Amino acid sequence: MLLANSQHYFWITASHVLKNLGGSVEALRIFPSDDARISLPFDAQYTIKTSASEDEDHRDVFALRIAIAEFEAFGDAPLIAQDAELGLLPAEDLKVGTVLWIIGYPAERNLIDYEQAKIKNSRDVIRVVYQGASVSDHCHVARVNTSSLLETYDGLSGSPVFYLDPIIRNGQELLFPRMVGMLLRGTASSQLVHFVSARVIGELIRLACDGDA
Repeated sequence: MLLANSQHYFWITASHVLKNLGGSVEALRIFPSDDARISLPFDAQYTIKTSASEDEDHRDVFALRIAIAEFEAFGDAPLIAQDAELGLLPAEDLKVGTVLWIIGYPAERNLIDYEQAKIKNSRDVIRVVYQGASVSDHCHVARVNTSSLLETYDGLSGSPVFYLDPIIRNGQELLFPRMVGMLLRGTASSQLVHFVSARVIGELIRLACDGDA
């Protein structure tokens, strides 16, 4: 997922996604849209610093800063990102029973196009219901509540979790998507997913911009 504030753009994912693929930052190719042919250039990377007093789960956040000047010179697609200053909502502010939405690319929805020799990724929007705080620091739990059942949640790690916040604008009620966290893991058998709060991600971006991350 892409996040941006007034200073920088960042691509955020779960650290274990990169580790499980056996890849490196140098080999990463992230495209800003389905039609883009030029991948995003990066100039810095950030992770959560360790602390002996807390568990490990919430540290599974990895951020890459986009080299915006290089992208503007060579990029071939619009760069659309979630506002990291107005578009984040800490999961700690949610009430149990709140409906949330995960937007991701489950592995079982991927198709191989043999004629074009490429893998086609299909995006899924998954309805979940917030269950409360996890036993892990800064993490939370939601229950999948959708008719589009998946046999496995593989491929969803690093997906953003959204709350559609109702706002009034020009006399009309609109739904403003606010990111409440990033998915870390889950099992189809339990229909439970665990995600890290957007508060952690927002703090990582703030520290990165301040030079303290």
